[in-house]
Amino acid sequence: MRNREEEWKVLLEEFRPPHPPGSLATEEMWRLISAASENPTLRSLYPATSMWSLTFSDADLIEDIKDSLPAISAANGEYRVLSWPHTEDVSLFLTSDPTEAVTFTAEWIVNQKTDQPGPS
Repeated sequence: MRNREEEWKVLLEEFRPPHPPGSLATEEMWRLISAASENPTLRSLYPATSMWSLTFSDADLIEDIKDSLPAISAANGEYRVLSWPHTEDVSLFLTSDPTEAVTFTAEWIVNQKTDQPGPS
């Protein structure tokens, strides 16, 4: 079983360019995973991917994951922060910049942990 840091390393390697045609490893996902791995708040969480989305968990191992945190979808040149439960029609934030999506998500998570209102 991989821990959080090991899972980040695996994702960074799996999504590293070049990306073969038709692969789930797209340039958009690479940019998102790269930006998220540089953010201390998100890097401290357990990452996972699901259909062009990056999800996060407070779990230490994949077998302990319990969804409740936002996910970031990367498709069609857009980065959409999805609230829990993750559905495309319940977005917290939309941008064409993966770093903005990562920053918003990290701030939202920190604010939820401290019971503060989300980012404005």
